[in-house]
Amino acid sequence: MPKRTRRVLSGALLGAAATALTVKAAITGPLGSTDPTQLDELQHGLGATKDAARAQSRTVLDQASGRLVAAVVHVPPGSPRPTVSSRPTPTPTAKTAAGTTAARTHSRRLLRQLLREAAIRHQLDPKLVLAVSYWESGWDQSKVSQTGARGLMQVQPETAQEAGPSLLGRTVDIQDPYDNADVGAAILKEDLDTFKDPAMALAAYYQGPSSLRASGMFADTQQYVQGILDLAARMS
Repeated sequence: MPKRTRRVLSGALLGAAATALTVKAAITGPLGSTDPTQLDELQHGLGATKDAARAQSRTVLDQASGRLVAAVVHVPPGSPRPTVSSRPTPTPTAKTAAGTTAARTHSRRLLRQLLREAAIRHQLDPKLVLAVSYWESGWDQSKVSQTGARGLMQVQPETAQEAGPSLLGRTVDIQDPYDNADVGAAILKEDLDTFKDPAMALAAYYQGPSSLRASGMFADTQQYVQGILDLAARMS
């Protein structure tokens, strides 16, 4: 209890004690020396002092309790009183967290395997296809660009609609990671067969063959090509 609270309570109790001693002295003194009216007044004073002491004690204790609660938990004025629950909030266990991480790792591993297999089917360096996919989407099949390109290899829907039958002999669903990797690798292979150079093939994949022939590499195309070649050199 704070010192100030103890001083207030002590003062109130001492006042009551002093009045009690006065009444006791009056009662225990010679019977003829105390006026009945004076005795009644003293008894009335003792009762009033006790009541005042109790009221003051309650006020001080309530104030002290309020300060203690406010010091432990800050509650903004007008906020409802919080309820206390004995049930702890569930938290993910180490096993659950490990399982989630393993699932994500497993999913990325499968996507990388799809990309490697697509590269091998189309006689491309798997490191180059992995680098293109990572640069384009971060190996994220759910990614959609602002221009509408989708999936691992960021293939445009209209490009896939044409390239699927012409390069793979079938229609493709670029929402499916297998098809996305397959048609993306097929397009890159066609560019490589056309331009006979990995850098030019990457430029055609990014900028488009017609634009590349007409205008050469744009500045952002050059950055794209160099970035992917550097990334492929570091791929394992």
